[in-house]
Amino acid sequence: MTINNFLLDADETILDFVRSSRESFALAMREMGFAFGEAEFARFKDINDGLWREYEQGKIGKPQLMKERFARLFSALGVSADAEQANGCYFRTLCGRGYLLPGAEEFLHTLRECGKIFLITNGTPPAQYGRLRSVGLENFFDGIFISDEIGYSKPDARYFEYVLKTAKIDRRECAVIGDSLTSDIRGANNAGIVSIWYNAKGKEAKGANPDYIACDYAEILRIVRTLGSF
Repeated sequence: MTINNFLLDADETILDFVRSSRESFALAMREMGFAFGEAEFARFKDINDGLWREYEQGKIGKPQLMKERFARLFSALGVSADAEQANGCYFRTLCGRGYLLPGAEEFLHTLRECGKIFLITNGTPPAQYGRLRSVGLENFFDGIFISDEIGYSKPDARYFEYVLKTAKIDRRECAVIGDSLTSDIRGANNAGIVSIWYNAKGKEAKGANPDYIACDYAEILRIVRTLGSF
């Protein structure tokens, strides 16, 4: 069967989450009265990334993730501050700061020529919709599926079953495209869907089995054209 439905991840696949997060962190910490720099942001990123892995594994819920990230940061740095207030400052800024990765806009429009595009993300709805709106993509996709609105998150096979059923598409005509082995590729494996791992950083494939690996958008499109005979 021809693959012409693309289940596309958002953060670090087309959206520059790291830039949005870095700027939001800097502004939030300034508002909290801290002169934190890149070292503190790197520590926050490690903590936040770890909590997102716990969320993917079903060990914590989204409210706990948002509560814990600054509590753990302040504990690690040995400072006393209101973690809930810090998260509120950070999240408010994050919701309006969207950036596309270099080449993402052209990639999206070229991918659209090959079929339908459905955005699949574990992000929080206000942050995802807000950042998509800020880059003019809120109405671009054929569907947007956010874990909080579904009740399941990637890599749970039930998340993907919901997407397939709601979008009325056949898994044999789909490909998952994403940068995360632990959520996108493992999720595709769990759901029996072809996967294309966007591996721009040259990482080793551990814990999941991508059907195809691409180091840039051009390579993703070459694979897509092969799968769809475009």
